[in-house]
Amino acid sequence: MSPDVSLDDVLREPNARTRPLCVAFDGTVITTRVLSERMALLFRERPWVAFALPFWVLGGRDHLRRRLATITRLDASNLPYRAPLIAALRRSREAGRRIVLATLTDHEIAQRVADHLGVFDEVCAVDATSRMRSESLREALLGSYPDGFDYIGQSEIDLPILEVATRGYLIGASPRVAGAAQRLKQVDIVSRRGSVLSALLKELRPHQWAKNALVILPGLLANNTHPFPTLARGTLAAATFSLCASAGYVFNDLLDLEADRIHPSKAKRPFASGALPIIFGFPLFLGLLVASFSLAILGLPRAFTAMLGAYFVGTVSYSLYLKRFLMLDVLVLAALYTHRILAGGIATGVKVSAWLLGFSMFLFTSLAFAKRFVELHALSTDEQVKNRGYFRVDLPMVTGMGTASGYIAALVFMLYVDSTAVRATYREPALLWLVLPALLYWLGRIWLLAGRGQMQEDPVKFALKDRKSLTCVAIIGAIAVAARFTPGWLSGLLH
Repeated sequence: MSPDVSLDDVLREPNARTRPLCVAFDGTVITTRVLSERMALLFRERPWVAFALPFWVLGGRDHLRRRLATITRLDASNLPYRAPLIAALRRSREAGRRIVLATLTDHEIAQRVADHLGVFDEVCAVDATSRMRSESLREALLGSYPDGFDYIGQSEIDLPILEVATRGYLIGASPRVAGAAQRLKQVDIVSRRGSVLSALLKELRPHQWAKNALVILPGLLANNTHPFPTLARGTLAAATFSLCASAGYVFNDLLDLEADRIHPSKAKRPFASGALPIIFGFPLFLGLLVASFSLAILGLPRAFTAMLGAYFVGTVSYSLYLKRFLMLDVLVLAALYTHRILAGGIATGVKVSAWLLGFSMFLFTSLAFAKRFVELHALSTDEQVKNRGYFRVDLPMVTGMGTASGYIAALVFMLYVDSTAVRATYREPALLWLVLPALLYWLGRIWLLAGRGQMQEDPVKFALKDRKSLTCVAIIGAIAVAARFTPGWLSGLLH
């Protein structure tokens, strides 16, 4: 077996053009599996029927495949295709080569995919039991092309067919499959599968866990004599929220597969791109959820566990239903951020002030509107954002409400600085006035960059990677520390 080669180069070999080129469907033409796609579609469109899946699994893989095929209909335009492969096949066909889609799945979806792509001359589909599927397809190809054929595959199922092919190619091969193909001299590796562990970590979105620092915030702002136990409980609470949030991300990505695949950046998410098998989604979701609630039950007050449950219900309701409603989606997002602060107060036993809750609600309403602005700004026509209640014509109103919410948050902070409540915690509350310029600069910059199209993602995610945003956070934090623990020399200078 030769080292990794360019598929485009080998498909252009003159002596290969006389042989038909057969291409596997599952895992090769598409980066995922039809069975997994059907399970995810069932979960999205008819979740109540998904409870029957364990019973169908007991009947065997073939029984499960037949049941799913009868109640789901995949849209060929929403499947994740290997774009470089499709482009290479199209060029090869234009050069006169016969291209065949070889599939072990049902003929109907294979034919719809062939019609959608327009690069296949015919479809060779077999329907056999799981134990005999590879052998059945191999015999079908040998019978149809006795003078020889080339074959492009990806998985262990394709190895028996690669054994009898004149030339074979592996795309997205796992280390195990690549190792098993070592004995086949006629097989070339075109590309290797990326790390599943890396895709798994990406799906958990650990960079988003920074949002759960809000859970620790009440403990940081508390004016008590035992800061370390308080911060320890806050940190544990933040960990439970992080695991629960990751479970929510998995759940949301499974529901939003179709919308993500047509989005310029979300199409790269692990499930949408096929980097992480969809079959991993449901066990991963349940494992994260069990770990989150186990930590909460064992180490934190019962009231906090109830708050964690409310957060989970809120995120699931948003993913399933609420995100489709105009305005309600924005308010729910802002409320979920504010909910973290309330939950942190319960975990640490610290009373959360109304000032902090009001500031949080207005600030995160502004950022939620900014998220919708980014999605609307990316539209080329006056169409509706998929699975959302907004049209591109709503851009001016979204901009106005978003910027107004941000500056109201700044106003709430200004009133807080001038209140009697602040004097109980800070030695020099007047220093907090310096926070306002940094806060106004950051809010204004977020909206200006969004308007220029230079911020094409969730503004919170953008801020976590943006140096200037992180600098603003550091400045605000330093001012808050200086106001709370003002040294004597500075107090004397100020007065």
